[in-house]
Amino acid sequence: MPIQPNPENSKSDGAKFQGFALPTSNTTYTPNQFFDVCLPHCSRGCLRLVALLIRQTLGWCDEHGNPQGVRHLLSWDDFQRAGISREMIRAALAEAIQGHFIQCVRQPRQQKSGQPAISGLYELKWDSRPGYFKDPAEFRGFFAGEGNRTYIPNQFFDHLVPHEPLAVVKVVGSVIRFSIGFQNKWGHRRTRISLSYQHIQNYSLIRDRKTLSGAIRHALASNYIERVEEGYFDADAGKLSKAAVYAVKWLSTNANPLNGQKSPPGIDTSKMRSENPTGNGQKSLPGERSENPTDIEIKQRNKTLKQQPVVAGTFERLKAEGFGDRAAKAIASRYPAEQIHRQIDWIDHRKIKANRLGMLRAAIDQDWAEPTQTVNAAKNRKLRQRNSEESGTGVSFVEAIENIRRKLG
Repeated sequence: MPIQPNPENSKSDGAKFQGFALPTSNTTYTPNQFFDVCLPHCSRGCLRLVALLIRQTLGWCDEHGNPQGVRHLLSWDDFQRAGISREMIRAALAEAIQGHFIQCVRQPRQQKSGQPAISGLYELKWDSRPGYFKDPAEFRGFFAGEGNRTYIPNQFFDHLVPHEPLAVVKVVGSVIRFSIGFQNKWGHRRTRISLSYQHIQNYSLIRDRKTLSGAIRHALASNYIERVEEGYFDADAGKLSKAAVYAVKWLSTNANPLNGQKSPPGIDTSKMRSENPTGNGQKSLPGERSENPTDIEIKQRNKTLKQQPVVAGTFERLKAEGFGDRAAKAIASRYPAEQIHRQIDWIDHRKIKANRLGMLRAAIDQDWAEPTQTVNAAKNRKLRQRNSEESGTGVSFVEAIENIRRKLG
């Protein structure tokens, strides 16, 4: 199902979301296992419930950096603000408790004759074992030791998680986790990360690539993330292929380096990270975070939404498929190279009746899912050859007709 625009994705004054505030204040010191365990494996209701508990407890600390309240009463209003419908509450609670994300301290009680209703009392579940576990089968609670946490903008919990579809939250969470969620051995955090569709799909466990594609487009259009560099697919055994580079979309357009470190464009800092993806261990008083900021600052590339330059390999491959120069240039400029090459690779495995180029263009435009059944590829290749012979090499059918008309005067 296509992801529909969310009416909640706006501020109270109707203005469109412009990006996350830089994480120098108004952040929640979030366990990385929220992204590594809960985000990929849990349902939307469970994810929203765990996010609510994290926000309400870890988002508010005293002068010593300890949560002001480790337990939280969950009322109907809390569930409603978290985007959890009445029908989802029971299942979300059961899943979160069974998954060891939260634990119930006091069971809720419905109103009875002579007895008022009592809200349930819940808290996050912590694991004192020294290991950091990502496998849900081994997970017994959030890592209780120092580190393995990241300062996440409160807007992620207050704005995005309660209102957006699960796939969009997974995509944005993946970019957050693999960028600012990783710290290298010098104590600096990434500002951006090379992530292919496959990388995001493997981490987020979004099974349908069409859903993933729609979620990425929605996240880009909603200013949750930005594509800093386009990916490129090399048809020659992938020798020169590279993944697209994504970053969290920050509200400020100033080039503020993360922890003072400046990384040259094009360098993937993934090889610079330590083996233990920890946080920096710093805890701040929420009420004083503007005065006592974290050491996390984000380097933001001042980039406007412009058409990307035509990639030569993509342009030539489109021409080889039968598109004319003008059509090939337009398609190569408009769509990611990886998306174009993927659809070209799959086109001969689709059931094509006549207009092969028309179907290919529609597949690129809508980023169709991979064909589930293999059809007669040889028949499609013959159809492509016939279309090419009829229209002329590198010339579309429409352009060929126009050329004939001009010759006939």
